[in-house]
Amino acid sequence: MLFGKKKKQDGMPVEMLVKFDKTPIKYVTERDSETFREKKLGDNGALNIMNGEFVIVCGGINVMRCELSKVRVAELMNLSGMTVKGFDLDEKREKSVIAYYSDGYVSASRAKQR
Repeated sequence: MLFGKKKKQDGMPVEMLVKFDKTPIKYVTERDSETFREKKLGDNGALNIMNGEFVIVCGGINVMRCELSKVRVAELMNLSGMTVKGFDLDEKREKSVIAYYSDGYVSASRAKQR
């Protein structure tokens, strides 16, 4: 460290992330690095923090699952959602998604039937 300055942490501390537990999500997107198009990964979901993991679930399916201590989260400037970056434990790859907040609570009756 030069001049005793600490490197700024990338994203929110774990204490702040815990406040987002059970936050309803309208939809989640991921940008394709080759085509630069956004792909919708899921909708009508929630953010969950359990067993030391940060999990985004949409329609009962894990969209992204990362270790809580290693995930990097930052809210969008307009506070309509958040960017989540980290190593997805399900897909075994580095992933970056945008989760947009829902206006209210997600219920099973509003979920799309497959």
